[in-house]
Amino acid sequence: MSISFYIKNPKKLFSRLPVLTVQECFQLSSQPLAQFSFDEHDEDFDLQQFQAMPLSDFECLLLGVNEKSGRGFELSFDEDTQEYAVRQFTPSTLEDWQIALQYLADLARALKQPITCETGETFTADTIQTFDFKPDIQAGISMVPFEDKDEIQNYKFYGVTRPVALNKAIRDKILADNDPLAAFSRLMRETQWLDAYSAHPMIGKNSDTGELVGFYVLSPELPTILPYQPEIEYGTDLDISNNDISSWRLIFTNDDDSPTELPYETFIARLPEEKYRFIDAAYILLEAFTKDELAQLAIE
Repeated sequence: MSISFYIKNPKKLFSRLPVLTVQECFQLSSQPLAQFSFDEHDEDFDLQQFQAMPLSDFECLLLGVNEKSGRGFELSFDEDTQEYAVRQFTPSTLEDWQIALQYLADLARALKQPITCETGETFTADTIQTFDFKPDIQAGISMVPFEDKDEIQNYKFYGVTRPVALNKAIRDKILADNDPLAAFSRLMRETQWLDAYSAHPMIGKNSDTGELVGFYVLSPELPTILPYQPEIEYGTDLDISNNDISSWRLIFTNDDDSPTELPYETFIARLPEEKYRFIDAAYILLEAFTKDELAQLAIE
């Protein structure tokens, strides 16, 4: 679910103006925008080339503001309709909506064009801030599917930096808050901007059996976010499912720098309660472990 807004690419005599480049899309913004579609620290990422590309070269870009955005917003350009589109996810945070509406105002002002919402409403750069987005957030939170016969244990929203998992207890706590929209926004924002490393699953193959083995790596002296129960996360480049994995392991470095493997469930069972906390319904934040503490986990 989402809500989209559209701004026509203006005409110049008998043709349309060139599509804005990524850099131009950023430069017209009155906010310190950041993009979350690509890892700018990747050694293969060419920032100058990326900035020089027209927006139409991408299906969409996920944009937002560092330390503020929860889910961000998508910006795209449709060459068939000659329209810029801003898509806001349902539900998004209060800050996500404020950032997206301000960007729409900046873009509409730069292009000197009106803004059309998929609902049929039309706005200008000066009136777009009057769009009432709060019912969409409320409806989105309320509609998270926990009441069906096939009740799922958690439901994931994808944020600008990592997924966030809700279960029925967390959803109900948000809805019971004096300000549910602020409570949801706070959860999304805080989970996105934790000062910790988000560990990602890696897959290997058992040379004897040919079975696939999933594993996570935990480094000493580094606060780390891990799933309480390991899984193949949506959005990874791995073309496999959880059913393809025969077992999950956790690998860490011993005091003598040699690696140690533990079954993932064994590692979780041995974690001291004071060394971790749940940040949502599926993920835990581990405090930094020393090498000695990790070695102790291996021999318990």
